Order: sequence, then C-alpha cells, then structure tokens
Amino acid sequence: MDSLGTWPRPVPADDRDFDVQVMRRLRTARGDDGAPDRPSLGERLGMSLLLVVPVLTALAVVLLWQQWSRSGSAVLLALIAVVLVATALWWTARLKRAFATAQGRLGARLANVVDHGVGVVRGIDLEPFAEDAGAAGNTAGHTAGDAATSGGRVRARLELSVTPVQGDRFSTSVEALYDAHAALLLEVGSHGPVRFLRDDPAGTTVIDTRLSEQQVAQVYRGAALN
Repeated sequence: MDSLGTWPRPVPADDRDFDVQVMRRLRTARGDDGAPDRPSLGERLGMSLLLVVPVLTALAVVLLWQQWSRSGSAVLLALIAVVLVATALWWTARLKRAFATAQGRLGARLANVVDHGVGVVRGIDLEPFAEDAGAAGNTAGHTAGDAATSGGRVRARLELSVTPVQGDRFSTSVEALYDAHAALLLEVGSHGPVRFLRDDPAGTTVIDTRLSEQQVAQVYRGAALN
C-alpha cells in the first residue's frame, strides 16, 4: 500500500457475533509452546487471597472494635486504622498485578486466535437500508452515488482481497452499514484494516473499527512486510 487512506468508517455495528466466536476460540487456545495456557498454582492462590484477605480483615476489625467498645483504648482505634490502610494498600496492589497478568495472558492467547490484515475492495454491491427489508427494494448493483441519493443509510457488501499481517492472501466478502454520504467514498481500490479468526480467515473477516491511527499503521506495515 502506498498510503494509509483507509475506507470510510462504517456506522457502529454490533460486534457481539465476532466477540462470541473469539471467546469460543480462546477457551481452546494454546500458548506459543503448544500447551494450554493455564494460570499457575501461585497465581490461583493469589486470586483467592483477593477474596480471603478482605474477609479476614473485616473479622479482625469487628473483634478490635468490640475490644475498643469495652476498654475505650486509643491504641485499638489506631490498630484498626492501620489494619484497614494496610489491607487497602495490599488489596489494590494485588488487584493491579492480577489485572496486568490477566491482560498479558489474554494478549498472548489472542495473538494465536485473532489476526489482522489490509483489505482491498475488488467489488461493491450497494442497496439502501431500511428497517423493513421489503421497503428497501432490490437495488443491488447500484453505484455509491445512486445509493446515496436515497438518503439515510446504505448497506454495502464488499468483495475483498485481504493481505494478512501473517499468512497467505485470501479473498472474502464482508457486509457493513454506512451513512449515505460515507458510501460515496466507497470504490474499487478502497482499502483499510480488517480482523479475522486465524483458523477461518475467509469466513470470519470483519472491518476493524477499534484500532488507533498508530495501530492502523502497524497493520499496514505488517501486511507490507508479509
């Protein structure tokens, strides 16, 4: 690609179908060494402590409070404060560590499940979009200009040639919903980032609308080097 001029951004779509497929693959995803990626015993114990320690702290505070109510000692109040502060600091640090570990593991497993590439439009099929499918009529084969004159939104079926960041080039089709004025920018040769499941690229490709400009550049660079 000689530019990063990505295609127009589609109307935000419900990506739950793709996300559900990703979650299914993640359940069976394996690490780089081919083995299932499972938390270690130490990590599981650490997660358990996130629940156990607050319970123990609450019990200790209740007992100390009862002692203070009998004696009125300021030392007991200070001890309660120390216990609460120490537990809060420990729990916050442990929770951050747990999230960082989970994020790292998820990222490593996603790399074996989801891949990205650059899709180039080889064919376009447009029709006006209506909530009532019968009201839209059959306008397949219209140009972007014809569809846009109807106003509202346009459903686009794009035939793509995809160059992945890793792997062989493949062809597939995707559907996306655009505002009418955005559909005017669609043409053969339009291109942009896509994502797909590695085990079924042609059957699971979707237009990626979640990437930052820097991430888009990385996808283009990776596809160019492939």
